[in-house]
Amino acid sequence: MEERKASKRCGGVFPFIIGFLATCVLGWAVIPGLFFEKEEQPVWFSHAVHVDGQGMDCESCHYFRDDGTYAGFPTNEVCAECHAVDPEEAQAAIAEEGIDPKDYDAIMKAGIGAIEDNLASSDEDKMQAEREYVVKYLIQGKEVPWLNYQYQPDNVYFSHASHMSLSIEDLASLKKELSDVVDPSVFEGEAPEQNCNLCHLKDIQTNDVPPALERNVLSGYSKTTMKMWKCERCHALKGQPNACYTCHK
Repeated sequence: MEERKASKRCGGVFPFIIGFLATCVLGWAVIPGLFFEKEEQPVWFSHAVHVDGQGMDCESCHYFRDDGTYAGFPTNEVCAECHAVDPEEAQAAIAEEGIDPKDYDAIMKAGIGAIEDNLASSDEDKMQAEREYVVKYLIQGKEVPWLNYQYQPDNVYFSHASHMSLSIEDLASLKKELSDVVDPSVFEGEAPEQNCNLCHLKDIQTNDVPPALERNVLSGYSKTTMKMWKCERCHALKGQPNACYTCHK
């Protein structure tokens, strides 16, 4: 009886390794990205135009109310201080033209003087963005449903007032320890007076086109929503309490 020759095959080791590596690539690099969808802001808002062009600072739109609560987004009342279109006058002019006040495209194409003569922008693209804001929101008495890049769960309490005293210059000594918590580039160059860069999109004040919000299709939260472990790490390094009730109310 002829003796069976020993198999030279590798017994499935290589296929296993290839399958394992492919699973790692899918699990870490491909699949997570499938859970996020990009969503654009309802209106093109240029921070660069308002900060560099108009000399506004963060507190012009993002400020503390009299009761101590924080206003994350400006209201029409705030925006109307510069965008001088009178809602009643605009609505009356729209009615005179016989245009449906909800037909936004028709209103914008009509070139109504009560609107067009009061637009502040000079650049056509930015004027169109301002026109959309005025027509769709300001004269309609509706607030802009801005997308919050770092909206927190309802059971999380974050106090901007408690973090205002954090200094980027002082935290620079913890640059190494905070390298996976804060963008290390915030510690490079001259430290800004405001510490917004620690948690928010870096140098947003120079941004001309608002970045898309990457929303998790399962949780509904933004990709940049603060992570609990990052808060805990910074609290521990700064000697602050990490008890549950510190942030969860």
